[in-house]
Amino acid sequence: MIRLPAIAVLGALLLASPALSTEWISCAEAGGAASFDYLAGNGTGVLSIAAVTITAGERVWASDPANGPGDPVSIGQQFEDATTISVDAMGADFEKVAELRLFKASEGDMLVYAGTLRIPGMGAWAVACDPGS
Repeated sequence: MIRLPAIAVLGALLLASPALSTEWISCAEAGGAASFDYLAGNGTGVLSIAAVTITAGERVWASDPANGPGDPVSIGQQFEDATTISVDAMGADFEKVAELRLFKASEGDMLVYAGTLRIPGMGAWAVACDPGS
């Protein structure tokens, strides 16, 4: 009689998978001239970006029309370690549309991401990010 509940609990544990959380990280130049927002998934121990939206002046790029209008882009390089994040957005012909390079710092409950956004042919900007908006 005890076997059936034990088997059910064991089966539930074996079928369970880690929960994945996602959050938009919004990075922008202080004056609003450029921004790079990305939807980061976490739960597997590696950076996994599901979507990006990039703006510079009047230009807009988006990996998914559901996240806003813009020229199509895809996610290229994506890397995160304890102190840095690197993300590249690629155009339809596999050309680099934008590169985001961030440093991370934390103290207590405070978490800060800041770095640079470069869009080839358009410019480079210092950006600060809101991790988890």
